[in-house]
Amino acid sequence: MNSRLHRRLEGLVIVMIVLVLIQTFLEDFAVVAGFGWDFRRMLIYSAFVFDLFFTLEFLIRYYNALTEMRAADYFFKRRGWIDFFASVPLLALSSGPALFAMILGGSGAVGLGGILNVLKVVKAIRIARILRLLRIAKIFKQIKNTESPMAQRHVAKISTLTISTFVFVILLFSSIGTFTGLPSSFDQAQVHYAGAMETLSEASMLDSARLEEYAQVDESLLIVKREGNTLYSRYDNTYYKRVFGPGDYFFGQRGDLQFFFDLREVNILSSRDNLLYFTVVIALTLIFLFVYSPHFALTVTDPIHVMRRGMDEASYNLEVKTDGVYGGDDIYKLARSYNETFLPMKNRAQTSEESGGSDLSLEDVKDILDTI
Repeated sequence: MNSRLHRRLEGLVIVMIVLVLIQTFLEDFAVVAGFGWDFRRMLIYSAFVFDLFFTLEFLIRYYNALTEMRAADYFFKRRGWIDFFASVPLLALSSGPALFAMILGGSGAVGLGGILNVLKVVKAIRIARILRLLRIAKIFKQIKNTESPMAQRHVAKISTLTISTFVFVILLFSSIGTFTGLPSSFDQAQVHYAGAMETLSEASMLDSARLEEYAQVDESLLIVKREGNTLYSRYDNTYYKRVFGPGDYFFGQRGDLQFFFDLREVNILSSRDNLLYFTVVIALTLIFLFVYSPHFALTVTDPIHVMRRGMDEASYNLEVKTDGVYGGDDIYKLARSYNETFLPMKNRAQTSEESGGSDLSLEDVKDILDTI
């Protein structure tokens, strides 16, 4: 009963991993494609739900490991660190703050300049969701020529190292850029907005005509208000409500003037980068599963499998093919010894046993091979 429940829970986790990968792709694709705020808001809600689910899953797994005195084994050997980095930091630093900003800001154009600065620092961490892809590799256990536990373990190890290194390098460079002051597209946009606000606030007579003229040159300007009264607005309130979310605009203030700037182009650049990273990780995973895994099986585990059966089964006399491109590899040198030394000795021993003319047995042949 427990085994059946465990399999069902594992199946649920795999389904959730597939769904969260789709959600991660759609969250950035929706920004690039210019989807409406209602759809993107649902993606933010779903991101929070997914991160909460995987955080609870990690905590449950870690608690069970603690109670069984194998916490270190789970975290390091069984890749529990992937469960951690793909859940807890995301909930605390990405989907949680994003949901908070959305609730605080609503869907209209209100000031969120400070919160946007916070979100800018942690937005790159969303790439860590791709680490969950490493756990879904268990779906592909039945790929042809990868039944060997050795092949599965080897491919899981190398794919984990490659993809996790790729993700953490991206996070490292994002963090270095943020905390060392290296200019990003968001920082450059802030500089532009600061210059625009300074120029407009210094105008002695700021009216709608002058703002209209300036807005034709600077397409990022959305709204200008003075003490709550709108002096200029590029779109009507219905359009803002339908298209703009809390992270789609920048708010700034100079004296009694309030300014709102369009931040969507900056977000598109960031989302394009995330989609590129996502595509690279998906491509690497597929290459490991469908190209490298069968290659490792055919060139390493299959020859070992043939030789093991030849040593263990009296009626199994299949030779290992050693005339391929990788014939110079150590495994194939061993296979040639198996083909040219062990199998002939095994056949002679079997023939002698059948004729009763020798006391040499198959076990003696194995002992002789061990001395080669």
